Amino acid sequence: MQLLTCKPLRNSMTTTPLDRQLCPPENGQQFAITRVTQIAPSTNETPLDTPQMAGFWTLAFTMVVGLYVVSAHLGAILGFIRRG
Repeated sequence: MQLLTCKPLRNSMTTTPLDRQLCPPENGQQFAITRVTQIAPSTNETPLDTPQMAGFWTLAFTMVVGLYVVSAHLGAILGFIRRG
């Protein structure tokens, strides 16, 4: 896949009709089509922090299991009280 972009021209460079059609001039500045060879990754993206994600998953799993155990015991206590 090729990525094309419009690049401002220096005074010594000439434009082609295709350049003028795809990159119209703005405020007297001429542009030409250029090919981007390598796309750099965005600098504001941060890589995934696997240990932190594992910590969050462990916390969530522990909370679910803990709530299940607490509710099971609470149900047993309420059943014991109800039966007298």
